[in-house]
Amino acid sequence: MKLYLKKLAVLLTLLLLTLQAKAQFEGSQLSPVAKISLITCSPGDELYAIFGHSAVRVNDPATGLDIVFNYGTFDFNEPGFYLKFIRGKLNYKLSISYFQDFAYSYTQDNRSIYEQQLNFTEEQKQQYWQFLTNNYLPENRFYLYDFFFDNCATRIRDGIEATFPNQVAFNIAHMDEDMSFRNIIDLYLPPQPWSDFGIDLALGAPIDRKAEAYEYMFLPDYLSEGFASATIAQSGARVPLVGEPQVIFQNTPPPASATSLFGPVLVWWLFFGIVLVITFFDFKRKTRSRTFDIFFFLVVGLLGVLLFLLWFATDHQAAANNYNLLWALPTHVIAAAFVGMRVLPNWVEKYLLATTLLAGLTLLLWFVWPQQLHAAVFPVVLALGLRAAYMVWAAKTHSSPISQTKVKEKI
Repeated sequence: MKLYLKKLAVLLTLLLLTLQAKAQFEGSQLSPVAKISLITCSPGDELYAIFGHSAVRVNDPATGLDIVFNYGTFDFNEPGFYLKFIRGKLNYKLSISYFQDFAYSYTQDNRSIYEQQLNFTEEQKQQYWQFLTNNYLPENRFYLYDFFFDNCATRIRDGIEATFPNQVAFNIAHMDEDMSFRNIIDLYLPPQPWSDFGIDLALGAPIDRKAEAYEYMFLPDYLSEGFASATIAQSGARVPLVGEPQVIFQNTPPPASATSLFGPVLVWWLFFGIVLVITFFDFKRKTRSRTFDIFFFLVVGLLGVLLFLLWFATDHQAAANNYNLLWALPTHVIAAAFVGMRVLPNWVEKYLLATTLLAGLTLLLWFVWPQQLHAAVFPVVLALGLRAAYMVWAAKTHSSPISQTKVKEKI
C-alpha cells in the first residue's frame, strides 16, 4: 500500500510539473534581458558520453526562467524499448530541465560545461523561443535518432537554420580536415580501444565516405566550433552568431591512467600466434583440432549473423554495406557443425576452400576496400584463412581410406 501511494505521489508531482510547464510556455514571451545560449559538455568516460553533448539554455532573469532544451533523451519505459533500440527505431525526444539540475549532473561526472550566447536581437530571441516551445509540444518532441545525421547536435543546428532561413552562414572551410565519419569518431575513441573495435566491426562503408565540413557538426565539439565562426543577418548586416565561449564548469583532469597493453590489436595477434602453434602441432602429428575449429567457426559465424541482421533487419543506415561480411560469413555457423567430422564432406571442403580464398582476398585488398577495416581484424582473418586452408590440405592429403585410418584425430 505504501509503495502504491509513493508511485501515485510521484505521478501527481510529474503531472503538476507538466501542467506548470505547459502553462508557462503557452503564449509566453521572453523579456528583453533574456539570453539564449548553446551549451556544450565535454566527453565523459562511458561510451554513451564519450562524444560529448549539446543543449540549448534559455535564461531570463526577469522571470526567473533558467531551463535547458535537451534533444538527447529517451524514455526507458517506451513499449518494446530494447527491440526498438536494436532495430534503430527508437524515438529520442526533446526534454526540458532546470539548468541547475542539468549542470549538477555534468559536474558530478566531472565533465566541463561551456556556454556560447547566441547574438540574437530581441525579435530573433522570440522567434527561436517560439520554435523551441513549439518543438516541445507532445506531437513534435519525438524524432527518430540517427547518430551521424539527426542527433542532439544536428537538431540544434537545423532548428536555428529552420527558424532563420537563409540568414545563417557557417564559415567553416577551416574545419574540413579531409576525414571520413569513421576518422572523426576515431578521434574520441583512444580511451576505449575495445569500443573502437566493436564500432568498426558493426558499422559499414557508409561512414567511410568523406564528410563535408558542414557534416562535422554532428559532434558537439564541432558544432561549437561551427557556431563560433558563423554569422547571422541583422538589419542588412552580418554579425557573429555567438559570443565568446564562457566556462560554466571546468573539469578536473583525471589522473593519467596506464594504458592497457591488452588492446584488441595485441590480443588478436596473440590469438593468431596460438592458432599458428595449434596448426603447427596438428601438422606435425597429422591431427586436426576439431573442437577448436568448431568453436572458432561458430563464433565467427555468430558475428556474421549479427552483422547481417544489423544491415538488413534494422534501420541503422551506418551498418549497411559492411565489408566485414567478406570473412565473417553467417554460414560459418552451419559449417561449424561439419568441420568437427572426422571425414569432411566434399561440399565442406569446397566451402573451406572458398573461405580461404575470401580471407586471402580480404587481406590482399586491405587498403582498397571502400570500408576501413580495423587493424585488429587482420590477424583474425589470417587465423581463419590458415585454419580453413589447413583443413582443406588435411582432407586432400588424407583422403584415401588407407591414409584416413592412420590419421590421429584430436577431439
